[in-house]
Amino acid sequence: MTSPNDPIDRLAVDLEIFGIPQSPDMPPMTETYLHVRRRQDTGTGRAVLGLPVYKGDKGDTGPAGMRHQGDRTTAELDGLSLVLGENELNFTYRNTDDNSQWVWNGDTFVVYRNAYGAKGDTGPAPEMTGGTLSIDGEIQPAPFAITVDGSPGGPYTVSAALPELPEGPPGPPGPSGSVYDSVDVTGSPLDGDTLVHDSETGKLVWTPLAQSMAVKEYVVPPQNFPTVDKGSADVRHVLCSVTIPAQPYAYRIDVAGGVDVNAKIGHQIDVEVRVGDAVTGEIIGYGRGQDGEGWREVALRSHSEVAIIPGSEVQVIPANQEVTVYASAVKKAGVIFGWGVRRDRANLRLRLMAVA
Repeated sequence: MTSPNDPIDRLAVDLEIFGIPQSPDMPPMTETYLHVRRRQDTGTGRAVLGLPVYKGDKGDTGPAGMRHQGDRTTAELDGLSLVLGENELNFTYRNTDDNSQWVWNGDTFVVYRNAYGAKGDTGPAPEMTGGTLSIDGEIQPAPFAITVDGSPGGPYTVSAALPELPEGPPGPPGPSGSVYDSVDVTGSPLDGDTLVHDSETGKLVWTPLAQSMAVKEYVVPPQNFPTVDKGSADVRHVLCSVTIPAQPYAYRIDVAGGVDVNAKIGHQIDVEVRVGDAVTGEIIGYGRGQDGEGWREVALRSHSEVAIIPGSEVQVIPANQEVTVYASAVKKAGVIFGWGVRRDRANLRLRLMAVA
């Protein structure tokens, strides 16, 4: 009789174990049973056992990749081999003596020869020629030039000779500045000064207000008047003329003065002041003579044939225009006797009164 612990048969088992994936919300398989049935024909049997799969804990960090630390000489790398340890695993260096790469494996250096290769020969110089010049996308015509200077291998110098460039559009207005610091203003002001344009310098000059508003005056003295005797048939004689140069502003002429005239009874001699022509020019001044015996002064004053109000252009001399003023004695009445004019105390005063 055999013992219960004695085998009655012996099987050679080739067992394949497969893991069955399970989602995290499924309970783990804690027991597994394997049933193997021997075939009666003594053929081999095959059993498959399903086992649970469990997610393990996170493992240790693997070795880091190569970490380049720069360039060193052979002597410097030999010195580093004495101080590097496991924490410097995969530290790499370029050996500048032979262009090899040294990799620290935690204990020693592993050397890779010719890892970087040797520096090649200098290549041929580039061929550089001048191209086109464009401004704002528009190709500009000649003349312009682009030249290249330098030896093979460089350095090279590129020079450009450009034509006169077209003027660009006006830029935006700049910030407001002080008139006192302007480059268009000359001098420093005192109390009461104002700015006046100087045509010679093209700048504004600080000028006392009274001076800037001063009236310009032209005076013809007695010695510039004639002393003449006229016959009964004579009706006109030019006494004097004044040429006023162009002024930078518009103005009217204020007339004053007088001249001695000898008129007989029944005769009248007046004095006219005209602009532009002694006979046909516009009258701007007048002196009315009297019928009488002997010498009498004919006083001159400003005169207008039409009304003048502010803003009127009557008798206005435009800016930048030269004019000549004529004073003439004119016989208005009498045909029998002659008449005369003398220079004693004669005077003609012309004042330029600026207008807006």
